[in-house]
Amino acid sequence: MDLRYTTALVVAACCCSAAAQDINLSAEAQAARNYPFSPDENRLLDEVQRGCFDYLWNEVGQPAGLVRDRLTADVSSVAAVGFQLSALPIGVERGWVSRRDAEQRAKTILRALIDERGNKKYGIYLHFVDQDSAQLKTDAPEVQTSTVDHALLQSGAIPAAVYFGGEVRELVDRLISDANWRAYAREGDQLLTFGWRSQSSQTLNADGKLVKWVWHIAGAEEALCYLHAVGAPNPQHALDARVAYQLKRKLGRHDALPPYVVTWNGAMFTYFFDHCWIDYRRYQADDPSKLGGQGPRVHWFENTRRAFVTHRQRCTEKSPELLTLGRNRWGLGPCMGLNDKQQPGYLVPESVPNHSGNDRWHNGTVAPYVTAAALPFMPKETLAALREMKKLKDKQGRPLVWRSPTEGGYGFLDSFNLEQDYAPEDYIGINVGPMLLLIENARSGLVWDLFHQHPHVRRAVERLGWQER
Repeated sequence: MDLRYTTALVVAACCCSAAAQDINLSAEAQAARNYPFSPDENRLLDEVQRGCFDYLWNEVGQPAGLVRDRLTADVSSVAAVGFQLSALPIGVERGWVSRRDAEQRAKTILRALIDERGNKKYGIYLHFVDQDSAQLKTDAPEVQTSTVDHALLQSGAIPAAVYFGGEVRELVDRLISDANWRAYAREGDQLLTFGWRSQSSQTLNADGKLVKWVWHIAGAEEALCYLHAVGAPNPQHALDARVAYQLKRKLGRHDALPPYVVTWNGAMFTYFFDHCWIDYRRYQADDPSKLGGQGPRVHWFENTRRAFVTHRQRCTEKSPELLTLGRNRWGLGPCMGLNDKQQPGYLVPESVPNHSGNDRWHNGTVAPYVTAAALPFMPKETLAALREMKKLKDKQGRPLVWRSPTEGGYGFLDSFNLEQDYAPEDYIGINVGPMLLLIENARSGLVWDLFHQHPHVRRAVERLGWQER
């Protein structure tokens, strides 16, 4: 029987007994937390992180300083700006930039975004903005405010606020207080919509309406959106915490591996984006029943660890068919690559177990940022994969996917495919960012520690009923 359907059947079977299958922190997760990085491993991680940081520092518009959405694009995404802001404390602590320069960069970015009136609706920002001015860009890929991209921006701004204090803190607090999450809630069940779209691509000061799709399945993007919505300081802007526990928690598993709560398409970023900032290890498994929800109690760090273990196993099993994949070559996620017509494009894989029931492998194209994001959850396997990927050569014997930061490169390219002998000379901000932040969290916990110090986060945690371990 086709593996896709075997796994899908297991998803359906597990869903029926979800309430009885709590997901608690495992011994493996505890071991990952205490992993002792060797000097050689630290040197490798230094190189990878430096490449990521240099992209977020160098590839910016002027004078606003907003990072490019992609190396080959002339637009910024506010989600990438969130990662850019969280990168600044890392750069200072690692000695790559001065505190003064990093703080000034944070001020420049935040002033440009907040002072511009035409880039937000009800305090929620456009998905894409002009990288030079932070203004609405009429020829952007879409002209729409976005709750998830704003959530990534707001999440990323918080560590910078705590680290630098002063004006940076004041600007971020303003960004948080201006966000009217309730204005984006669907009538009735109060689930958050994806965003708001104007009838005019030229301005947000026109008639428009909320996007019909809502965030209703438990996953990483949803976790960030609802954390900020529940924690909003203005009661008129905040959502009731009970709404966050109405999200669907559907269990799936692959073969004899442990079950976990699956996302819509199973793409790995839908499991790890929230871990860039939220340190779930601090808390016990949450309990939906305490706030009117249903489904299992879930420790979300353990849930994502299980998702990565399953993903690596599935990639390994698929390697006889897709030769790019292997025990140390895994990590599928949205990235640039060659599509089925062998043309450059944006690839969005799907992987069962998931809600959609679809498997989309895109010829096995691997995105190294997905692999690197697994470092807090499975460090030994992640390091082995990063070492192998860095050594890969193309048919001419040149490095396939690695561009050395000491020679002006930004580390790992966005993706690679061995059968196609192809790796695009491109980087994406929302791929580079998680690689930098999650490696840092695995090594020092810096971003996690800064994020959880902010009163907004503490307020959200209290309202959501998370209990410290």
